[in-house]
Amino acid sequence: MEFFHSTFASDGRMPAFATEVQRRAGVRALVRCAGPRLALFCLADEHAHVVGAGSRGETGHLGRAIRAALANASGVAIDAARIRPVESRSHAEWLARHYIVGQPEKHRLPDDPALYSGSCFQDLAGARRVVDLRIDELLPRFRIEDVMPAVGLPPHRIAPVGKEDIRRLGVTRVADAAAAVLALDNLRGLTAPVVAARRVAVQLCDRASVARPEIAHGLGLSLRAVRMIVAEPFDIALARAVCVRLALEELRARQQRRAS
Repeated sequence: MEFFHSTFASDGRMPAFATEVQRRAGVRALVRCAGPRLALFCLADEHAHVVGAGSRGETGHLGRAIRAALANASGVAIDAARIRPVESRSHAEWLARHYIVGQPEKHRLPDDPALYSGSCFQDLAGARRVVDLRIDELLPRFRIEDVMPAVGLPPHRIAPVGKEDIRRLGVTRVADAAAAVLALDNLRGLTAPVVAARRVAVQLCDRASVARPEIAHGLGLSLRAVRMIVAEPFDIALARAVCVRLALEELRARQQRRAS
């Protein structure tokens, strides 16, 4: 299988993914457009990097679709892609371990590189559930520990938080994490991703013995709605991703406290 690295710059280098709303919308648009092909990606402030599977011709065709999708999501015109082949395993390792995941640090973006929503790092680390990346095809025997130093984390897998942590962190933190896991900027509305994120937030809090009136108040729901949501099927994979996201946030907070 061939892989190509495509770079998309905004027209005039205008900020295209400067806000959290733009980045999350851009990630959702990229996944809708190219999800089955993606191995790595990062949306920086005024450009994007995408490593995807396919022939040169397929990559060119897909690049035109990605360009339109990113422009529509960001509201900023995007130039045609610059496309280069991934030429060797060492090239792929450099892209994964340093270049793509390291974009927030490389460009000194103001957001925390480990929590930067435009990067595929969270998908690689199990802290987001928007796409199944083809990283094992690009890099057989890939280990998340190999890329964690690029975002300033120790090379250890992130264990999900438990029930006691969920009770301590509270409903709002769990709901915010659920939104981040599905690249949503809020939990308003009735789209399928919003419903799924709201459901997992309610169910995680309920399983952690958070009082149902507290859950209802935190998510703006009625008690009847909370009872109905609790009775719905539990998405184990999505719940784990939310707990890993919370663990990642807590790890970063501990690092920052020690550094201050």
